[in-house]
Amino acid sequence: MVRRLAGEHGVDISEVEGTGAGGRVTKGDMEGHIARLGAARTATTEAPPAMEPEQVPARERAPVYEGDRVVGLTSIRRAIANRMSESKREIPHAWTMVEADVTGLVALRERLKGEFAGREGVKLTYLPFVVGAVAESLREHPVMNSVWDGDGIVLRKRVNIGIAVDREEGLVVPVIHDADGLNTLGLARRIDDAVRRAREGRLSPEDVSGGTFTVNNPGALGSVVSVPIINHPQVAILSAEAIVRRPVVVDDAIAIRSMMNLEVSFDHRVTDGGPVLRFLNAVKRRLEGLGPDGGAPGSPREAGAG
Repeated sequence: MVRRLAGEHGVDISEVEGTGAGGRVTKGDMEGHIARLGAARTATTEAPPAMEPEQVPARERAPVYEGDRVVGLTSIRRAIANRMSESKREIPHAWTMVEADVTGLVALRERLKGEFAGREGVKLTYLPFVVGAVAESLREHPVMNSVWDGDGIVLRKRVNIGIAVDREEGLVVPVIHDADGLNTLGLARRIDDAVRRAREGRLSPEDVSGGTFTVNNPGALGSVVSVPIINHPQVAILSAEAIVRRPVVVDDAIAIRSMMNLEVSFDHRVTDGGPVLRFLNAVKRRLEGLGPDGGAPGSPREAGAG
């Protein structure tokens, strides 16, 4: 019987462990061995074939045609790709936008920029005003200055604002630590120094660590609308767009005003559209309150500003 079963199923009896007297293979041993072989064949049939390490799915590779040029990834570009992929994979992004009338801010900067450059040796851009307005608004809306922790939300005490700097090698985000303790002059000095060292490749690990919120400035390159990706593991990122002069309705009359779009991408696990818009409108209110005779955002302290 044992030999007949072995012949019918193509089994080598020497491969079967016998439990009978003297190690003989019994009918039960053979039937058990045949059943295990059948289960193994079924599992192999149902499981997808293992992918060899060098195999890459076709969708991962772009076809290369005659005349195309393949540029290898730099370490910076690969790091950016990994971070952005992680952010989109881990964070449920949502997005909202408001527009701010910054006509007063434009006039204020126009009046101050010559004197500022001559006295301080620093070009006065719109970014210090935006960062100052963001820093003050984060103190009012601490959930925007937080981190998702899986089992809870960590509200950061310090307001450390990263600023996205565009370089030929790739984007880098130096951090302005304790930005809420600086006024416009202090912010302008810190930002100018950080941007210059970023473009010269002289940032230290401390310069790019500890950020609690990020401000992107695509408006410097002419962008009017963008949807930024959150700088993981932060909760949100704000984009300040280009200032555009266009007709708007003011007190039932049409006037030419300087308008800026402000967008925020946020982590929908941590917060919702209502709190985000209250924060965004706080930033808008501060920027719209600036003018030739008005103040500038930020504490009167100039920590580290001299």
